[in-house]
Amino acid sequence: MPELLATLSANRVTLRTSAPGAATEALARAGAVVHAQGADTLGVSGLTGEAIVTVLNADGVPFAELATHRASLEEAYLELTRDAVQYHGTGVEESAR
Repeated sequence: MPELLATLSANRVTLRTSAPGAATEALARAGAVVHAQGADTLGVSGLTGEAIVTVLNADGVPFAELATHRASLEEAYLELTRDAVQYHGTGVEESAR
């Protein structure tokens, strides 16, 4: 179960920084996908938390908080069953003429 949850977490990290522009540039160069979540908060995927810290420190980018996303059991269930269909509706039947 821990391995499954780690896989589904997909290295998603929330980063709080006073320099979002510099952080975005540095992390994008390192191969991360970065999107703004607020004025000083970024969502980062594609790099581990440890790699993010290394990149930011190497570029001298300040950050105040880094939180890795942990998938919940509910997220794992939804991901594993997203292609399963319980009900197959029938198409609209043509009315008799």
